Amino acid sequence: MTWRIFISDRIHEDGLARLREAEDVTEVVLKPGLTAAELARELAQGYHALVVRSRTKVTRELLEAAPALRVVGRAGVGVDNIDLEAARERGIVVVNAPEATTDAVAEHTLALLFAVARHIPQADASMKAGRWEKKAFMGVELAGKTLGIIGVGRIGAAVARRARGLGMQTLGYDPYLSAEALAARGVEPVTDLAALLARSDVVSVHVPLTPETRGLLNAAAFARIKPGAIVLSTARGGVIDEEALLAALEDGRVAGAGLDVFEHEPPGATRLVTHPRVVATPHVAAQTREAQARVARDIADEVLAALRGRPLRWRVV
Repeated sequence: MTWRIFISDRIHEDGLARLREAEDVTEVVLKPGLTAAELARELAQGYHALVVRSRTKVTRELLEAAPALRVVGRAGVGVDNIDLEAARERGIVVVNAPEATTDAVAEHTLALLFAVARHIPQADASMKAGRWEKKAFMGVELAGKTLGIIGVGRIGAAVARRARGLGMQTLGYDPYLSAEALAARGVEPVTDLAALLARSDVVSVHVPLTPETRGLLNAAAFARIKPGAIVLSTARGGVIDEEALLAALEDGRVAGAGLDVFEHEPPGATRLVTHPRVVATPHVAAQTREAQARVARDIADEVLAALRGRPLRWRVV
């Protein structure tokens, strides 16, 4: 059998080449930027695979409009933009590429931490405005500080490795991992989230957005956080209650935040985004040349394996 593949978000040329060179693939169509209705009309024409990144929302309605669809490939880690239950009901395989962006996201997490701890964006803006405000940007050192990691999967563990190289103590909270597994990933196991928040000078979030994790860091959590802590998130918007974080910044409970993800994207110039002690980036943690080439190759291989009925490395559904 031969296959038709539709790609609704841009992916690196390496992945496109793998799909186009496959002998059993007759058509690979790349059309980014379509509306939901336009994409539904395209998929109704008999495509067997759909490849998306985070922009495309793979809803129940979209899946119902695609009678030939066999596999959805998420070029990246998070699958909160895909209706997994609807895919499961229709027998559609969902795969992702969870390993390709690990280094990029871990590095960006540390970049945000340095930027917040040393006020780098503010100091740079001051210099570009022709000012020399040396006394205005008193920072804090990371060596000797405690980093609390919420979610110690691939990325959380990679952040921990890098933080230990900076002389930081690393704590880890992950209810899906045993104490032994957490210790093997280089963090001191903490079984209670409140205890991690109370002990950590820096709190970094690395969990997917699920019903259980939505609003995980809420007003109650910020009430327990160590005064003067820094909060980081390169995970998913919605895990942090943004109003609660803003309140904690305003009352000084949280010293600063580095955020790459937001509940609504793009968020616009909200009070949180424009807060003077927030460093905000537009969901770019995985945006390196190396990571995007790897993720495109990985998802191309996984989609082809799914179409061919071969074993899968990263099956979500």
